[in-house]
Amino acid sequence: MTQADGSSAAEQEYAQAASVAMNTDNPREYVAVDSLGPVLLAEFARAEIDRQQTEQRWLQDLRQYRGVYDPEVEARIGPNRSKAFVRSTRVKVKTVDARVTDLLFPANSDRNWSAEPTPVPSLDRDTRLEIVRALQNGLQRQPTKFEIDAAVKKVVKAAASKMTQIIDDQLVESRYKESARKVIHSGNLYGTGILKAPLVERKTRQKFVFEGGKWVMKTESYVVPFVDYVPLWRFYPDMSATELSECRYVFELHLMTQAKMVELAARKSFDGEKIKAYILSHPQGERATRQFDSELRQIGERQTANVKDTGQYEVLERWGWLSGEQLSYVGVTVPDGRMHETFFSNVWMLPNGEVIKAVLQPINGVTWPYHLYYFDKDETSIFGDGLASIMRDDQTMINAAVRMVLDNAALTAGPQFEANMKLLSAAEKADDMYPFKIWKRNGEDPNSPAIRVLDVPNGLEELMPIINMFKENADDVTAIPRYMHGENATQGAAGTASGMSMLMASASIVMKDLITSYDEGVTQGFIESLYRWNMQFNPDNDCKGDFDIKARGTASLMAKEVRAQQLDQFAASTANPEDAPYVKREELLRQRAEAHDLTNIIKTEEEVEAEQNDQAAQQQAKMMQKMQELEMRLRAAELDKLNGEISVLTAKVEQIHALTVKTNVDSAYAGMQAGGVATERPEIAPAGDAILKSAGLKDHTPAEGSVPAGTPLAPNDIPPTPQQGQMPPAADTANPQGAAVGANVGQQVGEHAGIQTPEIEA
Repeated sequence: MTQADGSSAAEQEYAQAASVAMNTDNPREYVAVDSLGPVLLAEFARAEIDRQQTEQRWLQDLRQYRGVYDPEVEARIGPNRSKAFVRSTRVKVKTVDARVTDLLFPANSDRNWSAEPTPVPSLDRDTRLEIVRALQNGLQRQPTKFEIDAAVKKVVKAAASKMTQIIDDQLVESRYKESARKVIHSGNLYGTGILKAPLVERKTRQKFVFEGGKWVMKTESYVVPFVDYVPLWRFYPDMSATELSECRYVFELHLMTQAKMVELAARKSFDGEKIKAYILSHPQGERATRQFDSELRQIGERQTANVKDTGQYEVLERWGWLSGEQLSYVGVTVPDGRMHETFFSNVWMLPNGEVIKAVLQPINGVTWPYHLYYFDKDETSIFGDGLASIMRDDQTMINAAVRMVLDNAALTAGPQFEANMKLLSAAEKADDMYPFKIWKRNGEDPNSPAIRVLDVPNGLEELMPIINMFKENADDVTAIPRYMHGENATQGAAGTASGMSMLMASASIVMKDLITSYDEGVTQGFIESLYRWNMQFNPDNDCKGDFDIKARGTASLMAKEVRAQQLDQFAASTANPEDAPYVKREELLRQRAEAHDLTNIIKTEEEVEAEQNDQAAQQQAKMMQKMQELEMRLRAAELDKLNGEISVLTAKVEQIHALTVKTNVDSAYAGMQAGGVATERPEIAPAGDAILKSAGLKDHTPAEGSVPAGTPLAPNDIPPTPQQGQMPPAADTANPQGAAVGANVGQQVGEHAGIQTPEIEA
């Protein structure tokens, strides 16, 4: 929710917590006075002087990383000498940057921290009573202590999960990973990396809302935790201390444009009038020139840049302890009985010493907003040593050896000549040499050559081992061997796959130490401060609870790295027919994928079982289909065989039918002939009938009186009409009685019905 003055409720609560002092009942608006400013400016001047020696080391580190010689070294190198610089330091730094970043922020977005409930989580009285009432309503009885404790743990666990999601979202929105990469690089190069968090940052976002029948764009402001990377050049701690917790103060120098200054003046917790007056009195900005700024411009590409007319303003931010009396100078209300105490506070000043903000640290349980990552902590200083300072001597020797090799190679690239000018003609130029040149000389001492060739000894074979010696020494000193950044080592243990795996596992111990340093210096304190920030200022009470913040980069990420190497080595060593029957390849594959954060590519047991069932069903369906096809083929073959047999039988039937027809025709013809004979000679008809009966034929001639008069004849019984040229059939001698009225004489009956005997000529 945004208030009338433009600030959100969370921001006002943060400002109120920062401005209320000592929990007094009568807080008042502070009226900053300038009595504290000069004291703090003198403190800052002391910090600048104390840090100058460390700045010179940082400048050497940066030159070494960028491949630039120190001014005094370059002055000693002659004009005709090699100035080559082997940037071995950069390779080491980039290797460690990549390895540490990859382990802290893996590709699968696995967190290097966790928010977990305490072993015996505690809840406020009201929330605990609500849980008890809910259990009573669900169980319809009084819950036991065990049931209450289990319910409390469940609620706290859900709150911890929500707190984790909220912090995750805040880290993404504040671009924590980008800031962390810069912190890691600064720590690896200079020895110290600084992360600043969490403070309050006010952001604005634009969104569209539907109002009045149309979409309208509106701007809303919201408050989020502030996370930022602090360059070492802008960080001025109390150099008398060796730990941040021992410092009395820490100054941070801000360089702001005029627009940033105007934005700062608009914030409620700052004295806007003083800021505006300062801008008006310094319209072109005001920035002091420091020695390291000039050196940085020389190292980079800003040699001609004008520092004075940059339009930037310097603003000092001080975190540290102030006495009750000093706080009272800037308007903070301090009870009389606590004037002797010191309080952790935050003060902002302009370069002229004017205080524009003075508040107490508003986050309960949090003091310093700075979190330091060390590559190699220096016990004598608050700062650490980086890779550049650790391998400085080896880098110097590598460069010197390379320059010797190049200078010697240049000298021995061709012969050198000695010219006796007294023996040469006065017009001859000894430095003008070309093929087939004729040398003109005077007549003095003809036995002495005017030009002699000088051979410079070539010492490349003796000089090259020096380079390798210091490279190997750099590996030993930094504990970052060359094979970690991809150099293909083929000698010693690195010559085999198992040996290389063993060496990589040993080198991971150094990475583990760096991860531990980041966990202890940054992750633990930063995430815990962010947790306290949400506990105090986040309006969502569902995410709040009694949690422990644990940095688990070393425990989980490094363990996963080592385990991945061990699993890969085991898989390679057991990939043979002898060991294969004793290894659960499926489980080994699953664990290797988990170690490499590739769990999504491995099928679950349910998916494998489902696919196996699907494959079995598909195989069964294919078998059924094949059986059906085979059965259809067998049936088709049987049908073809049956059809063939039917065809054969049909052919036989047709043959038999043909023979029968032929026999019938022959019989009919014979009968016709016999009928003709019987017609001519009726006395032989009874003999013919007797012969037919003896052959098995039956007489189908109706008995006399069996067909009533007037019964119509069957179609086959109707005698055909005699055609022209034919004689009417003769009377049937076998039926002298006349079988039926209208019966055609000569018409065959029975098996010979319809067959008419043709007329036989006499």
